[in-house]
Amino acid sequence: MPKSQKTNSASRASTKKQKDSKSTLFAKLRTKYHNLAPHQQASLKRIAILMVLLLIFIGTYVYRKYNEAQIVYFSDEEIKITEIDNSVNLVDYTDENFSMKIPEGWKVETTGQAETTAIYAYNPDDKRFGIYYQLQSKPLMRNYDERNVYQRYANVDSDKYGVYAYAPVIRLGDVESFYTSFNAYTDNIQSYKVEFADFHFPKLTDFTKTDISQNNTSFDTQAKDDTTLRATFTTEDIANPDDKRGEGIFTGTVINYNSSDIAGYYIVYGAAFITTPEDQLVAYQPSLIKSLKSLKFTDEFNQSVIETETWDENAASPNDMLKESANNIAKLWKNRSVNYDLIRQKYIDSQNNYERVWDLENEKSYQAFKGFMAGYTGNRFRAVTDEEYARAPSGVIEYKPLTQTEN
Repeated sequence: MPKSQKTNSASRASTKKQKDSKSTLFAKLRTKYHNLAPHQQASLKRIAILMVLLLIFIGTYVYRKYNEAQIVYFSDEEIKITEIDNSVNLVDYTDENFSMKIPEGWKVETTGQAETTAIYAYNPDDKRFGIYYQLQSKPLMRNYDERNVYQRYANVDSDKYGVYAYAPVIRLGDVESFYTSFNAYTDNIQSYKVEFADFHFPKLTDFTKTDISQNNTSFDTQAKDDTTLRATFTTEDIANPDDKRGEGIFTGTVINYNSSDIAGYYIVYGAAFITTPEDQLVAYQPSLIKSLKSLKFTDEFNQSVIETETWDENAASPNDMLKESANNIAKLWKNRSVNYDLIRQKYIDSQNNYERVWDLENEKSYQAFKGFMAGYTGNRFRAVTDEEYARAPSGVIEYKPLTQTEN
């Protein structure tokens, strides 16, 4: 037999012998235990439990002492606070049909005719920052049967009926379905309506609702759906391909419109939304809502829209509808569930090794380095509550030893 095989065989034999020896030892111990009197067995169990508890206590104590040895203790003089400026400077913007205040540096585009007028204000450096408004969004088909009717007509006169023949179908007839189909809606009207051809509509891909509230509008019970949504989305229309996610608040009122000649369809009145990059809505919504509320049509334009054939008799005037849209967006934010923002803010902090603290002097929250509260010896800061965590941080706190602190 080769030497290597002899060595392996010897090793296996030694291992087996050790296992047999251990098995014999345990068997002897079990036998001795069962031969003990019941009160002796109980005493032995109590001793074993006490030993386990003692080991746990010793381990916990050592672990705590080790962690305490790693904590860096510091005072208010050894921290540096960098404020985050979320303020937005609003400037006047005037068009022949409307005026509004927009964030400085933003662009404004407008398109449509009378009741289909659409306005889009956005940050050219990141179009996820935006404000959109359209008086009437149409057409949106109620079902495929009615759309098929228009497709037969479009075979004869595509210029007149094509926009109906290929409009998206929103069977549920609700605001969420409209925004889920928003890209299809804008692609369709740009294909068949020359006034929309060169307009840069915002893109809402992967539209996902996170909150919803009922609206207060002049349509009341006549609306098929009258709601405001908070939602996330992605967009291709930004420079950074690795950061496409956005979020916003979206509102509108879905109305049944029955055409007298062919078939009916849906119209969405007062489609409005504000958007930001994901997780930044909490910081910028006050300025964006303020900007939307400043939008006002001229008296001449206001009256011309009311006199159009398809303007519903139950609809408010364009300016009053603007107020309703902005108020419904503000209402959803005020009454929103903070759980979503709480979860998102905690996720952001965990990804960046931050913890959130509250400044008792200035009534603000800050992102502090991990372990801040464990080592902080002052009285200015405390840990945030859940409600405070859901707010946008006002700045970042860094540790700076006295030798590095600026005088």
